[in-house]
Formats: sequence, structure tokens, C-alpha cells
Amino acid sequence: MDLDISYIEPLLDEWLEELQLIIKAQEKLTKSTDEFYMPYIAVPIPIVNAIYKITEYLHLERDIRYITIHLYDKFMCNYFWEMYKKTDGTQSSWSQICKSISSQSILYLMSCLQLAYKMNSHLNNLKIPQVLGILQRIDKKSVYTRKIIVSSEFKVFKTIGFRMPLCTPLNCIEILLAATGLKDTPRMQELTIDLLDLFYLQRKKLYSHLQCLIQGYIARTIEEKRSLMALESNVLFLGASVILCGTFFLYVKSETVDVIAMKLSQLIDIKVNNIWDMANILLTMAIQE
Repeated sequence: MDLDISYIEPLLDEWLEELQLIIKAQEKLTKSTDEFYMPYIAVPIPIVNAIYKITEYLHLERDIRYITIHLYDKFMCNYFWEMYKKTDGTQSSWSQICKSISSQSILYLMSCLQLAYKMNSHLNNLKIPQVLGILQRIDKKSVYTRKIIVSSEFKVFKTIGFRMPLCTPLNCIEILLAATGLKDTPRMQELTIDLLDLFYLQRKKLYSHLQCLIQGYIARTIEEKRSLMALESNVLFLGASVILCGTFFLYVKSETVDVIAMKLSQLIDIKVNNIWDMANILLTMAIQE
């Protein structure tokens, strides 16, 4: 879903303000005691790899994979919480629920992909025969029907509260590129997309290293863990870190990079050192790749 940057430039300040409000609401959710949400807990590397391979196989736009990751993560957190509240508290009942959810995970993933495709391509849908074909290739032991696919998609949409993400990580990157004057920099958009792909594959390592740099040790207290989760759920922080890392590959003068880092810090209201740390960790992992 490409943004028409020339159209949104006059609205950048308002967009960023609105995003900050969304992010603050997300931070409150990580601290909530009556609702369960831990960013990316439901999307380990094998799930991310599966999403990448399926979207590549279907020749879908890159943004669809990021929306799918968000939806799958949100759905699984909500669904586990919903089921947890219904259990009788015994280990056997909880194990049975986990087993049931696990057996349907690929179906739920495809439902998230269907919803992501609809959000990204308003005039087109991912056809049910396409979904059936992929499910049959991945899971030859199960039988899927048109009715099962339609029912699953509705279940997923209902479980996430019939809400789609207002802004994806890629959208955030495009907004911040426009706000920093980097939108026309050659290769910048391609670089940031590749770095975003890498981020999702190395997310756990990235935030683990970041935590050690910020605090000097792995989070121990509940407050420290919640502080890390707030950063993990902040798509503007992710976007800013990816952009700053992208400048390292373009041989931009160090003085210019310093200015860009400060500008990003002001735009997203996060300490510049945190952005530097995340960008440097991402750079190290990108070089190793």
C-alpha cells in the first residue's frame, strides 16, 4: 500500500500526533491486568518465515506480510486470553486448549493473510481456491472446505474486535522518510524494506541486545519488562531505527546522520540514544546476514 507522499506532506504533523496517541494506547494495553497482550509473543521465527514464503509464492506486496504478522499476533493473544478465561484452571484442560489452537494455527494464519490482503487491496480478494491450494500443500493431513475458510476468517476478524491496524510499520517508515526529507534518497526505500524484513526475523535477538544496552542486564522486574514491551510495540521507534540504520549503508556524512538521528528522536519522542542503539544492533545483524 504505497502512500502518496506529496498528498500527505501537509498532514505529517497530524499523522504523527495521531500515531503517538495510538502508541500510548498500545502501551497501556501492555500494562493492563484484565487483558493479555505481549508484543510478538505469537510470531516466532518459523511463523514469520512461513508468512514470508507464502506472500512470495503469491507475489503479494511486502506490506501485506507485515499486516499479516500484526493480525496473527493480535489474534493469537486475544484468542489465548479468551480461552484461558474459560478454563477450569487445571493443567489438562489448558493443555487441551493449546493443542486445539496449535492444530488450527495454519488456518488462522491464512485467515489473517486474507484480511491483510483485503486491507491492502480494496478491489481484490485472496480467492478461496488460492487459500485452499496453499492449505492443502502445507497441511496434507487435514481437510479444508470453503465453509471452513469463510468461518475461520470471520472468527479471526471477530476475535481482533473487527479492527485493522491504522498504520503499518512500512507506513511509519514512509511517513518518517517524508518528515526527515529522505523520501527521495536513492535506494533508501528498498534498503528500509529489506531491513524491516530482517527485523521481523531477528526481533527477539534485537530487543534482547537493546535491553542489555539500555539497562545493562536482562529485565528482571515487572516494570522493566513492561518498559521493554512498550518499546517493542512502538512502530514509530521501529521505523526510526530502520531509517537510521539505512543511512549507514548510504555513506551519509556522520554530521548529517547525527542531524537525522536528532530529528527522528524529536518526531517520535524517544531518546536518541535508544534509536542509535537499535540502529547499530540492526546494522550488525544485517552485516552478518
